[in-house]
Amino acid sequence: MTAFGDFAPLCTNTPSYPWCNLFYRQLQRNASQILTGPSATPASAPVGINPKCGIPRLNHDGSISNVANIAACGVSVLFVALLIVLCNSRKAAVCRIELRSFLTLYLLTLPLQLLSTGALLAQGSTALVVLTAVHAGMVAALFWTLLANAIVATQVVEDGTLSSLIPFGIFTILFLGVTTYFSLDVGLGVTELIRGVSTPPEALKNIPLVVLTCVWPAA
Repeated sequence: MTAFGDFAPLCTNTPSYPWCNLFYRQLQRNASQILTGPSATPASAPVGINPKCGIPRLNHDGSISNVANIAACGVSVLFVALLIVLCNSRKAAVCRIELRSFLTLYLLTLPLQLLSTGALLAQGSTALVVLTAVHAGMVAALFWTLLANAIVATQVVEDGTLSSLIPFGIFTILFLGVTTYFSLDVGLGVTELIRGVSTPPEALKNIPLVVLTCVWPAA
């Protein structure tokens, strides 16, 4: 039975769900026998945990990687870069700095999205785990900047001033740092405090990670 905090359904049924990269490394350390089928071979394993539909890693079994995702990220980079340029030339200066920060952070998530879900790096590799962890941190911080733009737009504080930019920056760094740390702990087991290896391990349970990467962005 699926419980709150379980990533197993997402990692099995959702193609290229990025946070599964963290749990793949966790299972390699603690319960490698759970990795079966395409997931049993890290060098060619697709994104996910025993996924029902997965794309093998680039150059394995004729795979050309997740080209649709790569193309979408590439187009998005150009489009978001254009939005940043247009944001700088807005006639109305309301939230100009805050909106530009939001768009810039979103721009930075796109290469991480490409690398963490593009089936380019080997599953279980330290590089993939670290990139995925930073990606998770960026996503959590991104949705704080979106909320912050909404708050500043109500003119509770004056946009572009220290009273706006200081809490904007502090909470952005906090969401980025905390979520990245939790994510690294899931994948690499850096500490014993938050690692939270689930019982049973195949449930892929981690409540802090589901709150920061699923519940918080959806709130």
